[in-house]
Amino acid sequence: MGETLRLIAQGSQAAFSRLYCEQQPIMLRFATGLMGGHGQAAEDMVDEAFFEVWRKAGQYSGDGHPQGWLRRIVRNKVIDWLRKQPRAGVETPADDALAQLSDESDTPEQALEKLSDANELRRLLSHLTLEHREALWLCYYEELPLSEIAATVECPEGTVKTRLFHARRALRAMMGDQS
Repeated sequence: MGETLRLIAQGSQAAFSRLYCEQQPIMLRFATGLMGGHGQAAEDMVDEAFFEVWRKAGQYSGDGHPQGWLRRIVRNKVIDWLRKQPRAGVETPADDALAQLSDESDTPEQALEKLSDANELRRLLSHLTLEHREALWLCYYEELPLSEIAATVECPEGTVKTRLFHARRALRAMMGDQS
């Protein structure tokens, strides 16, 4: 993919088309997961990200995985979009507040088993903060290691672990409210 970015930087429309065809579905799933089901807006953010790739492919330094670079562009577009939206999420404590408690909450896979309806899960995820949705998505759906998640969201691995802890805890609490 690094070579593809180099070709795009030189103006290759064919390379850009290949990149778009390969990566657009992956980035759309990522953006949709972060945006809590705002499908059309997620498509728009991914398209804006690819437009930025076309304009700035030459700025890819070669450090890190090229897909991580693309994912960060998509993430930044999503964050910009979310900042412009009215607040409607559930407030959660600061990530570091409970970092040292043991994590007895269900994993997202266990939560999925308890929730047979995917729409209900999507609704629950939409109540999490962006940081918590993002950590869950990258860990459990993209199956990225903590080091890659930390690089993508530009924070320490410990913060990623804390976000996962709080996200699972919040999901568990919301699921308990349904019973």
